[in-house]
Amino acid sequence: MSKPIIFYEGIITPPSEIGAIRNIFVYAEVFLKRQEDFLLETEKDNKDIYYDWLKRTYLIDYITEIVTIEEQVLGRRITEAEFDRVTFNNFQHIINSLFD
Repeated sequence: MSKPIIFYEGIITPPSEIGAIRNIFVYAEVFLKRQEDFLLETEKDNKDIYYDWLKRTYLIDYITEIVTIEEQVLGRRITEAEFDRVTFNNFQHIINSLFD
């Protein structure tokens, strides 16, 4: 089984574009035939807040689990150090970095 792709909380929140985030998930599954799980990594105190936010934005359909840093889940992390946000302008760069 492949390692999950883990988005750190700051990379998917506004000013990131919800449509661009959703397109990463769909593009990976439909066009690249990838089956990795997508996780959201957050601080323990923020899990409920992000769960509600993921439900409101319908990203809960793509994020399979919300994990904390303390859980030390192994996987490919996408952080603010690489990209300050997810937009349609950097969509292809993110796809390339995930699936090279």
